[in-house]
Amino acid sequence: MTPAELVERWADLASSPHRASGVERRRLDAETPVDVFACIFWPRGRSGLLIEGEGHVSGLDERIPRCRGVRVVHEERGGENDGRTSLAILLEEERLREIFAVLSADLVNAIVTGPSSSAALRRCIDRLCMWQGLFDRVAADGLPDERQRGLFGELLILDDIFLAGGDLLAGVSAWVGSDSAHQDFLRRGFAVEVKTSLAKRHAKMQIANEKQLDERPHQLLVLASVRLDESEAHGVSLPDLVARLRARLAGDEPAARLFDEKLLLADYLDVHAPLYEARSYRAASTRFFRVEGAFPRLTEADLPAGVGDIRYSIIADGLGAWEIDAGAVKSLAGGEA
Repeated sequence: MTPAELVERWADLASSPHRASGVERRRLDAETPVDVFACIFWPRGRSGLLIEGEGHVSGLDERIPRCRGVRVVHEERGGENDGRTSLAILLEEERLREIFAVLSADLVNAIVTGPSSSAALRRCIDRLCMWQGLFDRVAADGLPDERQRGLFGELLILDDIFLAGGDLLAGVSAWVGSDSAHQDFLRRGFAVEVKTSLAKRHAKMQIANEKQLDERPHQLLVLASVRLDESEAHGVSLPDLVARLRARLAGDEPAARLFDEKLLLADYLDVHAPLYEARSYRAASTRFFRVEGAFPRLTEADLPAGVGDIRYSIIADGLGAWEIDAGAVKSLAGGEA
């Protein structure tokens, strides 16, 4: 099921003759252990999903998240032996319609693999919990320019370094920055923090907090400085780079599925791709630095008691003493030297 297919189903339902109130619904074709319907909820004409399964599922009420612009209604009907559980998921803010279509398609695709009705309903709530944060963070007009460039740089490092060894699932699994980790990549004690900037600017790297360049939790920490040129003639857009990685991962279904989940956690939605296509980048340079010894940084160990959540910057041009080449980084990441 795709977002476009769901939007088409909702449009058909909304244009059909309907009652003054109630629900107009159409069963989706997904083979699932629960019944899944695309719906229009009248009288307000709200788009949504209705998911119904056999039996009662304990503990759902207290786990249902509150998503901005989305309402979730949980109902249970019937007795202990012939009961049914339903989840109605309704869009309440029309400006979020495109994002809601992505959420809804993701929910349908997530519950397809549920082994039972109760497992599918719990998985639906799990995905809604993930989307709760996304709806709070993601703007209707997509990622701002700086975050687009930051994601572009992380995907370059994923492609060039962590997928180089051929173990695609392990490579994608190493990308943890979208999971709110302090560094962007982590694999077998080796961590990489990626900083992306435009080449026409001074190579200043913004460090978000005192943990980002603290090597103590890791066997080795490397700082990657990616400098981009904006280039219509020779560059690629962020959606182009995403498509290239998806093509690379297409033969490994678990890796491809995990990559798409990581993109969601990084607030990248395909529905926003047209907004990102106007800018194309090429990597002007990529440099790597071992974070150790006298490397210029601030960590928790350097701060007085009570001081935290600091932000500071360092200059890449002054880090030559700690520089290592890309081949060494690939070896450390489990790729080819």
